[in-house]
Amino acid sequence: MLSVLLLAATTIAAAETWTAPPEAKERANPVEPTDAAALLKGRALYQKHCASCHGDKGKGDGPAEHFTNEPATDLTDATAQARWTDGEIFWKVSTGRREKSDVIMPALANKVPSEEDRWRVVLFVRTLVAPSH
Repeated sequence: MLSVLLLAATTIAAAETWTAPPEAKERANPVEPTDAAALLKGRALYQKHCASCHGDKGKGDGPAEHFTNEPATDLTDATAQARWTDGEIFWKVSTGRREKSDVIMPALANKVPSEEDRWRVVLFVRTLVAPSH
C-alpha cells in the first residue's frame, strides 16, 4: 500500500515536467538482458500497448500517433537512449503521462500489473535504438 501511495505522490509531483524522480532513475532492470524469453515477452507487450503510438520500430510513427497533442517519442534515438536510465524508462512506462484531463501516454501499470513484465518492456525498448553510422 505504501508503494502505491509513493508512486501516486511522485507521479503528481513529476507531472509538470514528466521527469522521473531520482530514486526511480536509479533503479536497475532486474531482468537479464540475455534472457531471450523475457525479450520476446517485452516485444509482445510493446506491440500490444505501445506500438499504436510509438510504431512497430519505435520511431514515434504509429497509426494512433496523429490523434495525440504531442508527438510520440522516437525510441530509436541513440542520444536519448544513452541519456535515459532503465529506471527512468520503467517509471515513465509504468506511470504514463497526463496533462490535466489529457492522457499523453497511458500508464502501463494499469494494464500490465506485473513489474517484471514492465521491466521486460524496458528490455525490448533498449533494442529499438538505431545503429550509429
